[in-house]
Amino acid sequence: MAFVYNLLNAYLQARWVSHYGDYNEENDWWFWGRFLVGLAVFLSGMAVNVRSDLVLVSLKGEDGGYKIPRGGMFEMVSCANYFGEIMEWFGWAIMSWSWVGLAFFLYTCCNLVPRGRANHRWYLEKFGEEYPRKRKAVIPFVY
Repeated sequence: MAFVYNLLNAYLQARWVSHYGDYNEENDWWFWGRFLVGLAVFLSGMAVNVRSDLVLVSLKGEDGGYKIPRGGMFEMVSCANYFGEIMEWFGWAIMSWSWVGLAFFLYTCCNLVPRGRANHRWYLEKFGEEYPRKRKAVIPFVY
């Protein structure tokens, strides 16, 4: 089902950009402004996502034990990789300025925020007092 969902999503995103989006306004400051802001948000989210995934991969040692992720956005949230992905799709929604972009951003939130909450609770139970209490689950300073 995940494959079918992603295939449908890719089709809808591409269809919007190629057929329905109005991107012919070369001198339109509103188009370029939101596109560049969205691109900056997307690239920032991608950097957070990739760096966080690398931190998580580096934690897998030969002993197979679990460790507390540290550094980067992990100092603020338990699931920095989820936060990065949410940022990416928020940036895409701004860049595409479309209902399908917004829908995918909302779907991503509906999928990753509850998973992040469950992961955060697991970290708190697994590591107890060792785990940084100031960390939020997914969204810095908020949740």
